[in-house]
Amino acid sequence: MIIRVRTNIGIWRVTITSPPPSITTQTILDTIAQSRPHVVYEAPLSLDPKCSEPIDTTRPLCEQHGVQMRDGLMIYCKVDSSTCAENTVGNNNGGNTNDTNMSTTAAASEPSSSTITKRIIAKDGTIKLIHTTDTDPSNNKSELGFRKGLMPLRDIKKSWTLNEFNAMDDKYNFKIKRQESSFVGVEGLHLESGAVESFQNYLRRFQFRQQRFGYLYGRFVEEEEEDTQEEEEEDRSHLRQGWGARMPQKNESKVKKNKKVIVEAIYEPPQEADADAAEGFVMLDDDQEENVEHVASLLGLRKVGWIVGQPPRETGFQFSAAEVIMAAELQLECAQGVEETPFVTVRCTVGDEGNVIVEAFQVSLQCMEMVAEEALDIGPNPGFCYVNETFTAIQEGKPSPTVENNFFLTLVPIHGYQSDMFVTQFPFVNRPFDDRQQTHDEMKRQLTKSGQAGWTFIDLLSDFALLLYLCKFLDVSQDMPKICESVKDREVLLDDGYKIIISSMAGMDGSY
Repeated sequence: MIIRVRTNIGIWRVTITSPPPSITTQTILDTIAQSRPHVVYEAPLSLDPKCSEPIDTTRPLCEQHGVQMRDGLMIYCKVDSSTCAENTVGNNNGGNTNDTNMSTTAAASEPSSSTITKRIIAKDGTIKLIHTTDTDPSNNKSELGFRKGLMPLRDIKKSWTLNEFNAMDDKYNFKIKRQESSFVGVEGLHLESGAVESFQNYLRRFQFRQQRFGYLYGRFVEEEEEDTQEEEEEDRSHLRQGWGARMPQKNESKVKKNKKVIVEAIYEPPQEADADAAEGFVMLDDDQEENVEHVASLLGLRKVGWIVGQPPRETGFQFSAAEVIMAAELQLECAQGVEETPFVTVRCTVGDEGNVIVEAFQVSLQCMEMVAEEALDIGPNPGFCYVNETFTAIQEGKPSPTVENNFFLTLVPIHGYQSDMFVTQFPFVNRPFDDRQQTHDEMKRQLTKSGQAGWTFIDLLSDFALLLYLCKFLDVSQDMPKICESVKDREVLLDDGYKIIISSMAGMDGSY
């Protein structure tokens, strides 16, 4: 089972082999200690991003209130960033934490002030910690490993051929190269104008000084494969004229790309702006996550990207390292591995003259691979991704400890688009300090337009935010499929019974 631990320096993926019913905080701490033995916790493992609800250490995780045991479960803590890397351990008398178990774990594994803790990978692939009092690297076998954290070659195998060594070493080498084109076809991204306008208007309330994100729901539209060489050459000529997309000069008629990505709606999950967080915000637990995915699937939609609102930045600074890594994680999730995917990342910010800038990107396949291997880290300069010491990034023939974020980005053409399926009039959820909140009065305000200016009841009901609001009061498994079917296909008439129920909820007189 994989548990995600969100810290103030990024997300740690903790793979636990114990059965879910037996997993406790101690299990998680012990697993983290295998790769980060010197971590000092400034706030204990908690269920909320503020770490104000520490996990009960006396009960298994599955018995905690509100915890659903599943892969990707998110828990939170705060750590001392200077203690999260492999380093020489000294006496830690001042490293007090608020969690008794954490203090006990640290004390039990803490060697003396002259001890060095080294991490090695055994022959069977398991990670082991070795404590040594020999501070002379020349006398310490772990320092003789051909890479940091790995065993010496002779301890792995008695004899090596050059080809065998190169093959093993290449697993940890990344020759950084720019990907010339995205995985989206020539028609690019079609972004629903009303949805993105609502998103940017909310950002304006804070003068774009607070970062915020949302998920894009829509469709991937595939293009047909070319049947003839003439069609292939014609398509290539068109691609070379496209904005930000240039195809390599080789036969790719067999490669199937998505012609375009259509975004119908935006959903903003619970979050808090946090300037100290690496991403600029903290994601909160979302009790509506299953409803969002369910309603989206009923409407024939899926998660096709994400949008992030950014404060003004200097020219050329598109994404921070944390945003690049998050984009790669979301592409990996969509592709279910290191595979090509049309999943997009959209940035929304403001220019020097107050004009709103909306641009679409993808991260490269190489970036996805490096993130999957945990070869990229967040460092002090947000404009660069830092390379984990076990790996080597080679740029212009030389090893480099960092990679500029822009090397991983590919531009996606973006177009305005007005949805034929949805309207965007109902207030968005999870927006604190907004002028409008989701209420029955707002529902009445919207639905009473029925019969005016050409609006029908189903037209006004076809609002993604409003449909999610109805999930709180109607049966998601029985009622919502019938309502969504009428939204998706206007030839399927909405039952009058649902019109009466919804109108009654809104406090309408029954004129629908």
